[in-house]
Amino acid sequence: MPPIISLQVSNDLLERFEKVRKLSGFTSKSEALRDSIFSFIEKNEKYENLENDILIMTVSLVYPFKELIIDQITELYSRFHQIIKTITDWRIAEKKIELLLLIGEFYTIKDLYKELAKIKDVICSIREIIID
Repeated sequence: MPPIISLQVSNDLLERFEKVRKLSGFTSKSEALRDSIFSFIEKNEKYENLENDILIMTVSLVYPFKELIIDQITELYSRFHQIIKTITDWRIAEKKIELLLLIGEFYTIKDLYKELAKIKDVICSIREIIID
């Protein structure tokens, strides 16, 4: 018998998960979670041997235009200035959208991304740019 994983989440996260699960056509929570685990592995596994490689990546952020959040992000930008090549930003209503172009060692880019993702109310994604 395969192992069973126990998971605790907030009511809000469970409600959002259930809504998306049903819209996506998954018939059970387990089926949707297995798919999510597979997607997580595929997304992250490709980077496991890149620790010392120099990469070009983009990070996009969306967050509420609040001074506390901006201060936290600005502090991170200062700490990681050596890999940040450009930042493009837009303000739409009460949201700020930023696109960062990063060039550096993967572990440094990953550290910046993880720190940004920890900030409350910040939604971020990361993409590798492939140049052949």
